Amino acid sequence: MLRFSKSLLFTLLLLIISAASCSESYEQGILNRAEALMEAHPDSAMALLSSIDKQRLTGNRQKAHYALLMSMALDKNYIDTTSFDVLQPAIDYYLRKGSPDEKLRTYYYQGRIFQNKGDKNKALDSFVKGGDNVINCTDSLSIIRIYVAQAYLYYEFYDFDSYTNNNLKAANICRKISHTDYEFECLINALNGSIITGNLELTDSIMNLCNQFNILDERKKTSLSRYKLAYALKFGKKQEIEDLIDSKKVDLGSNINNGLDLALAYNVLNNNIRAKSILDYIAECGTPFDTIKYQSVYVSILEDIGNYKDALLRYRDFSARVDSVNKFKFEQKAKAVEEKHQIELMAQNESQRHSRIIWGCIGGIVVLSMGLFILILLFRSKKANEKLALEKARSKEAENAKLKAEKDMVALENERYELENKNLQLEMDKKALEAENLAHRVTELENESESLTALIAIICKGIKRRCLI
Repeated sequence: MLRFSKSLLFTLLLLIISAASCSESYEQGILNRAEALMEAHPDSAMALLSSIDKQRLTGNRQKAHYALLMSMALDKNYIDTTSFDVLQPAIDYYLRKGSPDEKLRTYYYQGRIFQNKGDKNKALDSFVKGGDNVINCTDSLSIIRIYVAQAYLYYEFYDFDSYTNNNLKAANICRKISHTDYEFECLINALNGSIITGNLELTDSIMNLCNQFNILDERKKTSLSRYKLAYALKFGKKQEIEDLIDSKKVDLGSNINNGLDLALAYNVLNNNIRAKSILDYIAECGTPFDTIKYQSVYVSILEDIGNYKDALLRYRDFSARVDSVNKFKFEQKAKAVEEKHQIELMAQNESQRHSRIIWGCIGGIVVLSMGLFILILLFRSKKANEKLALEKARSKEAENAKLKAEKDMVALENERYELENKNLQLEMDKKALEAENLAHRVTELENESESLTALIAIICKGIKRRCLI
């Protein structure tokens, strides 16, 4: 019975684990399918995401994945949100631990929310931070979107150089992935920016790229014809403008701002009646248009027809609008300078802190090095003293050995001298003995000589006696 209970408990535990794992894979499967459908069918992707029970999402990464996909679905289905409630889990997780693709997407949709709130500065800041991840990013469409989003805000900030450059970056990526529709739109926007800034070389280059598109729908043809007219108005001659209008390559089209270029073209060609009628039509249709350009064209028309009073009023309005734009640009620039100054101060403080840390480390290393150097010197000094003492001891022993050897030599010399003295004494004693023996022999010889002399005398006497006889 006990064994059966254990088997039942183990089986239930396995079922619970299997159910949990199946549940997790089910939720993740829905997220993966929604992500796959996001670009082509954002409505279907949103329906899938809405079917997920958020309470069943496990882990911060899965919650961040859901938050990012839901924010993408809302934006792609034209549901503008001004709250970070949906995206916040993705911001909290991906901006710290996400891949370059995940960081770029999160920054992009964070910027979109700031745009919906009307905070253009924070929106641009988010897009720029997202652009920092472009190098290692593999999601080309997200890169295009973040460049285009930056370009849009730069246009609103009247930074037309940055507007042009970002559109060119986006067009370059579109060309790499063969997304011709997006590429053409980005090139047209870049063309607009280069014409506004008066960069003829860049404008010619972009215009050449635009002319390479063989198949264009009517909307794109209208856009291109409008910018060809704008190009002629900025850089061309009257004949070029006249040719564009006579060949009917330019019309009002769906973009009301096209009419401003047409009105300006007719003004340049001295057809001010036609130009004024176009401007009046634009003012009456109720569609938003570029009021500054409208006023500048109207001033030229009124001056040419001799209505200087209305021209002056229009010019005052034009000047006021231009001043407001310049003020806005100055405030943006001043704000950017202030923010840059704050960033520089923060960077300077951070640099000083790093310098203090570095110099502290260097000081610590120097102190440790000096301490180690002193210890090495002390160690070497101790070793040298020990070696010196050892050498002194050895020298002392050598000296003692030498002294002992010298003493032994002296002792040997003394013994040799004593032996020589003894030998000399013996020799002297021998000589003395020989002298004594010699003296004794001499004495004996003298005695013998005397005896012989006496004997000879006796013999001689005897001989004489015989002779006498």
